[in-house]
Amino acid sequence: MGMESEFESESDMGCLDPLARRLADGDPGGPRELVERHHAELYRYARALLRDAPAAEDAVQEAFERAFGALGKYPRERVETLSLRPWLYRITLNVIRNAWRHSRRELSVAETPGSDERFGAISGLASGAEREAWLDTLEALGRLSERQRVAVTLRYLEDLPYAGISEVTGWPENTCKTLVRRGIRRLGALLSVESDGKGGS
Repeated sequence: MGMESEFESESDMGCLDPLARRLADGDPGGPRELVERHHAELYRYARALLRDAPAAEDAVQEAFERAFGALGKYPRERVETLSLRPWLYRITLNVIRNAWRHSRRELSVAETPGSDERFGAISGLASGAEREAWLDTLEALGRLSERQRVAVTLRYLEDLPYAGISEVTGWPENTCKTLVRRGIRRLGALLSVESDGKGGS
């Protein structure tokens, strides 16, 4: 896959991001600020999709490497008009899709959010019951189709509007709405079955 095709359509019609302008100007503090601003949310996103903390960290690191590689090749005018958040989500999604392609095995939830301080802090779960409910949801999320999993995660974990999901994935906005609606319905069914099973044991 060529770098150009991977990073297409990243410009935004809205107001320009001051950080994008600083990156275009070669500000030495720009790359660090980009990582500090977006690392936590990209990690949370990758962690929800991959259900594996080290794999999520690797994916985010690779996404930033690709982003910085692209920034070094783009003309200044293009960097200035980048809508950085959706652009980084799109790169991260491409990295995750590559990981899924290279390893079609189902990843197990081998660790709890409590075993990863950053993820536990991000999810803000206090009680054991809340943590268990989150784990059940995370496991059920992994059973959705790839497209539903991506759409639901972007909508409800990352709080992106449907237009933002469309920008990240390249799918039409109505498709995104349909995927989210069906994904939520499927999640509800899966969690209802799990809840019934636990109640009967």
